[in-house]
Amino acid sequence: MNIFAHLSAERLANVYTVADDDGNAIIIDPAHIDKEILQIIEERTNILKAVFLTHRHVTHAEGLGTLMKIYQDVRIYSASDTIMGFPSIKLADGDMITIGGLCIEAISVPGHSMDSLVYRIGSALFTGDTLLAGTIGSTKSVIEKALLTKSIRSKLLTLPDNCLIYPGHGSLSKIRLELMFNQDLLESGMSVIDA
Repeated sequence: MNIFAHLSAERLANVYTVADDDGNAIIIDPAHIDKEILQIIEERTNILKAVFLTHRHVTHAEGLGTLMKIYQDVRIYSASDTIMGFPSIKLADGDMITIGGLCIEAISVPGHSMDSLVYRIGSALFTGDTLLAGTIGSTKSVIEKALLTKSIRSKLLTLPDNCLIYPGHGSLSKIRLELMFNQDLLESGMSVIDA
């Protein structure tokens, strides 16, 4: 598996292109599609098969329109029936999708938004705004923050320590590092011992 990370300067969000050994590719969170992302797709993969959205916020989905104009046969996967006016294949917690040599697991982690999904491909976690290096996603209320931290604790922090976190914003991390240093999780009483 090859993972190509791209920072969208337009949206200050990470866009990930993931390809199997045969070049079958997916994009996770097409924040903004620019020349560099198109070059990654065209030069480093054989064919773009699907787009996965971690949630419906425009910061992560705005580039969908551009992608669909160029790659009409691409399937869209998310927790919703439609994203940005495009039909989407609705995923639920635990759903598994196989695209070429990529096996993608959808993990529902509500809190930042009720439609937030994390995608696990092997030991890589694409977390959108759910879990970022050193922090968690923003929430609108104390109840949503409690839901988010509970979801992270039960569904993500139980994964192997060496799982790499590819967040929607900022730098990469690992589960182990978040257990030790994530301020939001530490403040909510989650320690390495608890997880």
